[in-house]
Amino acid sequence: MSNRQPTLAFDLARDVRVLAAMASNLTPYLYEQETYGYLSGDLPRLTLGGLLLRLHRLSHLEDELDADQQNLVQDARINFEAEQAEWAVHYEAKLQEELRQRIDALDRYLQECSEGGQSCAAEYPSQAEKRTMIEHLRDEAERRDVLTEDLRARLKQVDARLQRVLHEGDFIMDDILKSAYASDKFWWMYGYIAEKR
Repeated sequence: MSNRQPTLAFDLARDVRVLAAMASNLTPYLYEQETYGYLSGDLPRLTLGGLLLRLHRLSHLEDELDADQQNLVQDARINFEAEQAEWAVHYEAKLQEELRQRIDALDRYLQECSEGGQSCAAEYPSQAEKRTMIEHLRDEAERRDVLTEDLRARLKQVDARLQRVLHEGDFIMDDILKSAYASDKFWWMYGYIAEKR
């Protein structure tokens, strides 16, 4: 059995493409009920967490982007800001709901790990990326002054559970992203969950 900890692949061009698609599909997504919207083709589901995640990391990778990609990222940011302003109440409600759902999902994953789930270790990089989306959602909710005490307390509780099972390790994503994720703030991206023996 390999001792190499699982990592998450990263495709810069695809990230730009996904961000552009997400930003251009915010209407009607923002005023509809669904937390997970649809994008065409093989693209991931449209979520605020996914959009905020990509905006964050692509803004840190600006020097790696060609001119067309830089324009796509800039257009996505402008569109996102315009949609946030136009649909502010819907945006904030969706932000809170996605944050709640993602915290609950992370809690379920940790519960399965504590019950001896076999795929727990292998799934961790994907879960760590989702925890990163939670962080971006939390920061955005805090910035907009809509982070409830209940959500803050729930996240603190779930993080405490995660810290109990997380082992210190290497950065779980492609090294190109390391500069976007300082280990003091994004500590869960620098670790792994050990496989059950």
